Amino acid sequence: MRQSFLQQLGFLSALLWLIFGQLACNDVIEPSAETPQPSVLTYWNQHDSAYYTGKESCRDCHYNNYLTYHQTGMGKSFGRANPQKSASVIGPDSVIYNPFRNFWYQPFWKDTVLMVKEFRLEGKDTIYQRIEKVDYIVGSGHHTNSHIFTINGYAYQIPFTFYTQQQRFDLPPGFEGTANTRFSRYLGLECISCHNNLPTLVLGSQNKYTHIPLGIDCERCHGPGSVHVNLTKRGVMMDTAAGPDLGIVNPARLPKNLQNDICSRCHLQGTMVLKNGKSFYDFRPGLPLTDFMDVFMPVYEGGTPTLIMASHFERMAESACYRKTNGDLSCIQCHNPHITVKQTDPKRYNKVCTDCHNHPKEIHSTETASRPDLGNCVDCHMIKRDSRDIPHVLITDHKITLPDPKIPTPQVFRGLVAVNNRKTDRFTMGRGYLREYETFEPNPIYLDSAAAYLLPVTKKTDKIHFKEFVHYFFLTKNHRAIRKLVENNDPDKILNEWLVVQDYENDDAWAAYRIGQAYESDGYLKKAIRFYHQATTLAPFHLEMLNKLGSALVLSDSLPQARKIFAYVIAEYPRNERAWVNIGYCELQLGNVSSAQKSFEMALSLNPDNVQALVNLAGLHRAAGQHDKAVSYLQRAIRIDPQDKQVATLRKALRI
Repeated sequence: MRQSFLQQLGFLSALLWLIFGQLACNDVIEPSAETPQPSVLTYWNQHDSAYYTGKESCRDCHYNNYLTYHQTGMGKSFGRANPQKSASVIGPDSVIYNPFRNFWYQPFWKDTVLMVKEFRLEGKDTIYQRIEKVDYIVGSGHHTNSHIFTINGYAYQIPFTFYTQQQRFDLPPGFEGTANTRFSRYLGLECISCHNNLPTLVLGSQNKYTHIPLGIDCERCHGPGSVHVNLTKRGVMMDTAAGPDLGIVNPARLPKNLQNDICSRCHLQGTMVLKNGKSFYDFRPGLPLTDFMDVFMPVYEGGTPTLIMASHFERMAESACYRKTNGDLSCIQCHNPHITVKQTDPKRYNKVCTDCHNHPKEIHSTETASRPDLGNCVDCHMIKRDSRDIPHVLITDHKITLPDPKIPTPQVFRGLVAVNNRKTDRFTMGRGYLREYETFEPNPIYLDSAAAYLLPVTKKTDKIHFKEFVHYFFLTKNHRAIRKLVENNDPDKILNEWLVVQDYENDDAWAAYRIGQAYESDGYLKKAIRFYHQATTLAPFHLEMLNKLGSALVLSDSLPQARKIFAYVIAEYPRNERAWVNIGYCELQLGNVSSAQKSFEMALSLNPDNVQALVNLAGLHRAAGQHDKAVSYLQRAIRIDPQDKQVATLRKALRI
């Protein structure tokens, strides 16, 4: 006989300490014990002892939802690169050309393995090529398929995307024109944790993972499953007719603002500013998103309405339906997350509208409202638009408007707004402007606004604000202000007490790195190295910070130490062209000419336009009396950057 809900609740409360004490974790993510607790703790799986068990643990009891969910866009969001996952139609003519960088890209299948070839032509001859294996495909295929490769756990984006609506290949968003970063765009936790389930990021890295799951799964909306699974295995069942199962979040039982927070975690794309001590791992369903982050978006007055791909909540929140009901509208009123949009009956959407707009005068088309087979409200009031951040796609605009509204012009920038938290504090506003400048658009107005919010807030000697002032002065290239800030607060204290935390965002490491750069730029090399050492101690897998430390050691004539660092970077990630150039320079200075030449050539095999490698090879061959080879390498460097000082010096020496 089943226990009553109250009997079960009393039993579970007594048992809860034992369950939490027995939890074990295999390839799962657990927040740090030092992470401050959220302001609300309603469900037991919001406790930091609860852990993720994976979608397979849901299958046996929730089989139908498991099957249908895996046909949704979220369920198909991320997977291994194979013919079953790929939406691409690849043939001999599936090529992409980037005229600004003069590179071609051609995806192809090698049996069932997806590959991509980057190459350059001179006439009809291929003068350069690089081939990489694709490991993962991002995107359900409804709009796009983009591609990722990993080496030793380091994840980077591959420069080709298939746009399914137009059935065409092109560069990925953000790679257009001169912005083509080829194979060097790293994929950090912020990116992958929205396009996929939560991966396991190596602490002290920006893009090294020990585990990358496949697809957004059940626990992103329901929270960690360990409590619910353990109780179920023990035969402890909750009577959900009498109340919620406190071991697992059911979003349908949440208030609408908390329902929307679950969706907004990924469907509110913008500049995300984490609260102090938080990471992208910490948010759990049923908790207020504002306890973990504020998401900023630029606001404009007038102009044609524009939207970004994942701006669903932002656009919905601009709707009169949302504003006039004080937010009494949630995503899951229209969307059943377990069922794909393609299989959702339009009557479901219409009912949400007609539940409020049930008076004939409020219905734009009484015929459509009474005859859903003729159409639905969405067709006119949530039209499909171009996305300003993703080319070649049309997406449904979730701002509910009258058909073809007249839009005033011109468009005027009014500032940033924290879409999920209109009551954010001034200091967080300043942080938002700094990140908007650094991440999306280096517009000087953002730095001016950051100063207006940051500078009056508090003394710059406060530990909690120190890093943001370093960040501000760094972006404004005010190295003297950074040095003054550090000296006024005692460098030893900063290194031993203030910048000592290792976290997933590498906040303290970044502050130490920026201070190091400020000292190096002003010629204080020994002080710079101290802070670079601190940065790489906190972030030992951040390859560019390691390269910077190694370069500073080269300048200080510590060649053996520098060489060791560059060798470590190459062992971690053999595709790091900068490390190959740097270690080649060390080898050359140490008299190992053959090893130096091989290192420079390796750098060019990764990037034929690496000017430093070309100059070094030109100088190496000139020293060996091989004039023609020296000229050949230098001419390539001249075509890329004729204004480079080393190029100009060597050009005079070779008389070309």
